[in-house]
Amino acid sequence: MGDNIIWKNARHSAKDYMIYMLTILLALSLVYAFNLVVFSEEILGLSRQMGAMTWVVSGISFIVVWVIGWLIHYMSKFMIEKRSKEFGTYMLLGVPNKTIASVYIKENLLMGGISFIGSLIVGSCLYQILSLIIVNLFQATYQIHIYFSLPALGLTLLYTVLMYGNSMFRMRRYLKRVEIQELLYAEKQSEKVAPSFRKKKVIGFFGYLVIGGIGCSVFMGPITSFFVIFMALAAILVGLYGVYTTVTTFLARTLLTGDRFKYEKDRLFLLRGLTSKLSTIGKTMGTLALMLTLTLTATQLGVLFERYFTAQSIESLGFEVAVSGTNQDQDFQEIEQFLEEHYKISWKKQYPLYLIEDSELYGILGRDSYIIGTPVLGWSDFQELWAELGYQPLELKEDQYILLGTEKTKDIAEGTSVPDVSIGEKQLSMQECVSESFNISSGFHGTGFAIVVPDSLAEELPVYHTCLALQTVEQVDEKDASELGELAFGDENNGIDSFSANAFTKASKTSIVVIFAFSLFYIGLIFACTAATILAIQQLSDAVKYQYRYKILSQLGMNERKIARLILKQMVIYFLVPVCIPIPLSIFLSIGLNKLILASLVTSKVFLTSIVLSIGLFLFIYLLYFAATYLGYKKKVMEILE
Repeated sequence: MGDNIIWKNARHSAKDYMIYMLTILLALSLVYAFNLVVFSEEILGLSRQMGAMTWVVSGISFIVVWVIGWLIHYMSKFMIEKRSKEFGTYMLLGVPNKTIASVYIKENLLMGGISFIGSLIVGSCLYQILSLIIVNLFQATYQIHIYFSLPALGLTLLYTVLMYGNSMFRMRRYLKRVEIQELLYAEKQSEKVAPSFRKKKVIGFFGYLVIGGIGCSVFMGPITSFFVIFMALAAILVGLYGVYTTVTTFLARTLLTGDRFKYEKDRLFLLRGLTSKLSTIGKTMGTLALMLTLTLTATQLGVLFERYFTAQSIESLGFEVAVSGTNQDQDFQEIEQFLEEHYKISWKKQYPLYLIEDSELYGILGRDSYIIGTPVLGWSDFQELWAELGYQPLELKEDQYILLGTEKTKDIAEGTSVPDVSIGEKQLSMQECVSESFNISSGFHGTGFAIVVPDSLAEELPVYHTCLALQTVEQVDEKDASELGELAFGDENNGIDSFSANAFTKASKTSIVVIFAFSLFYIGLIFACTAATILAIQQLSDAVKYQYRYKILSQLGMNERKIARLILKQMVIYFLVPVCIPIPLSIFLSIGLNKLILASLVTSKVFLTSIVLSIGLFLFIYLLYFAATYLGYKKKVMEILE
C-alpha cells in the first residue's frame, strides 16, 4: 500500500465526510484566531483589564481541544466502522494489521494536515473580524493588516497534535489487535439494540424524568450553597442524558402501538426509521443533547452578559470624573490639581448628597446595598447637573419626587406601586423614573437609585456625602483614570469612598464583555458545530443504506416530489429530536443563572432579547448543517431513482 493509495483514500474520505472536514477546518481556524487575539499586543493594549483574556481564553481552549478531540476520535471510529468490510477484506488477502493501521493513520493525518494549513489562512481572516469588533467596542480605530504570531502558530499546532495524536494512537492500537470477524461485523455491532418493549427501559425513562425534575425544582428553589447548585445541575444533566438513551423504548410503547395513529399518512415510515436510528445511537444522542444544552446556555449567557455589562456601563457613566467623600467639608484638592494640570477642568460642581434613613424603596426596587436608607439630591443641584450632561429639562411637581435609577429600576417602578417618601411631615409621591446616565451605579449617587426633592425639604435631612462632579476639556484616558483612583483611595483616612471616571468605566466594562461574551460564543460555536456535524454525518452515511427503501416507495407509485418531501420530513424530525428538550431547558437554566450570577438586574426586555438573539444565532448555524444534510441525502437517494 503506497502513497498513491493513501492519497486516493484520503481524497475519497474527504469527499464523503466533507461536512466533518469543514467543521475541523472551522474549529482549528477559531482556535488560531483566538490565539492570535491573546498574543496581540495591539488588542491587549486597549485596556489593562484585557490581560485577563489570555488566561480565560487559554482555559476555554482546553475545553475546546477536548471537544474537538472527542469529535475527531468519534469520527475516526465511525469511519473505521463504515470501512470495516474493506479492512476485513485486506486482512483476508494477507495484508498485516500493522500495515492497515499505518495506512489509515496516514490518511487521517493527511486530512488533518490539510485542515491545519487551511485553518491558518481562514483563522487569519477571522482574526481581522474579531479584532475589528473588539477595537470598535473600545471605540478605537483599526486598520486591517497582516498579523503573524509565532507563539499563536506554535500553540495551535500543539493543540492539533494533541487532538489528532490521541485519537490516532488509540485507533492504531485498535487496528493492530482487531480480528477479521470483528471487522466484518463491526457495522452491525456499533451499539447493541435493546428490545423495543422492555419494561425496565420505560421505567428508566420516567425515572430519568423524575431525576431531572427534582434537579430543576432544587435549581430554582432557595440556593443554600454552591454544592447544592452543582448537584442540581448534575441531576438535570443526568436526567437529560437518560431520557435520550431510553426515549426509543418510550416512543415504541406509545406511538408505534396504536394502529390508528401509526398507519395514517407516512407516519409508520418516519417513526420506524426514527426509532430504529435512535436505538442504535442512543448514547450518542444523549451526548449530543448534553452538548446542545451547554451550547444554547453558553450562547444565551454570552448575549446576556454583553447586554448586562453594556447596560451597567451606561448606568455608571456620567461626568468625566466623579468623586465623593463622607466629610461635609471634603477636600478634593489633589484630584482637581491633577486634572487641571493634565486635562484642564472645563466645569465642576461640589454639592451635598442627603439621606433618608428609613425607606421601603430598597426592598421594593430589589436592590441590595450597604446603605440603609435613600440617597437624596436637592432640586437646584440636580437641575445644574442634569443640564451639564445635556439632557432635556425636567419639572418637579408639588408634593412629588423624581426617581433616578437604572433601566432595571425603571422597569420595576413602572410595574409596581412605588411607596411615598416621608420627609418631616411632608409626604411625596413618585412623579416619574428617569434612567439616563447619571453615575447612578458607581456608588457616587447611591448604589442603584436616588431621589430628587425640593431644596427646602432636602436641607432638613442629614448630609450623607459630599460630591464633586468634574468635566474636562479633553477626555481622561484609562491610564490616568487609574492613577486618579489610586490618588483618591491612597489615604484611607481622607474620607473619600467613591470614585469613577468615564474612561475607566468604559474600559473595564468593555473588557469584561470582550473576555466573557467572546469566550462563551467561542465555546458555544464549537459545541454547536460538533453536535451538528455528528447528526449530519450519521444521516448522510445512511443515505446509501436507505436507498432501497425509497426505491420501493418509487416502485409503489410515489413520485420524486413526494419522495423529496418525505426526505425533508425525515430530516426535520431527526434534527428536531436532539433540540426539542435542550432549547427549553437552556432557557430554564439561563433564567436560574441570571438570577444567581446577575441577581436578576437585567430588565425583562433585555433578558428576552438575549434569549431570542442567542437561539437565533444557534438556529442559523444549525439550519446550515440541516440544509447541507438534506441536499446531500436527497442527492444520494435520487441517484438510484433516475
